Amino acid sequence: MQIAKMLKAIWKWFSAVFLAVYILCAAALGYMAVAKAAGNPLPTVFGWGKAVVLSGSMEPGLPVGSLLWIRRQDAYSIGDVVTYEDGGTLVTHRLVSVTGDTAVTKGDANNTEDAPIDVKQICGRVAAVWPGVGNILLFLKSPAGILLLLLCGGLILFLPGRLDQLERKGKLL
Repeated sequence: MQIAKMLKAIWKWFSAVFLAVYILCAAALGYMAVAKAAGNPLPTVFGWGKAVVLSGSMEPGLPVGSLLWIRRQDAYSIGDVVTYEDGGTLVTHRLVSVTGDTAVTKGDANNTEDAPIDVKQICGRVAAVWPGVGNILLFLKSPAGILLLLLCGGLILFLPGRLDQLERKGKLL
């Protein structure tokens, strides 16, 4: 019975931490979804936004499927990797020149520079890159990923009660 009590205590601790993280992530994702629906191209939480690399224009530095953490800056320097909005799409390329209110960017793997943009279109500078993590987020946004998240949340919520029932019946260890 000591092992059962220890497992139960560990499970309760794990489930409490997981539930707290689950709720915080759900709240942040909900906020970001509402902000995006309201027209904000790169919603941020505490000044940080995220984007997933979908093309190879910045390879090898930013591999396809990477998660980018983006932070708005007061000013940007030549050489910064920035994310900007272009016709409702987010583009992440390297800043190659700034003249007044006009900026020019270029993908590291591209042969030509992009069309000039207004500096106000820049959403922020890439501050961190997590290779491969973006693919996980894209999966979690899919119907199968949403189902998996709901099942995990349900398991965390209901499994402790079921373990209590089995322990009371003497069927657990």
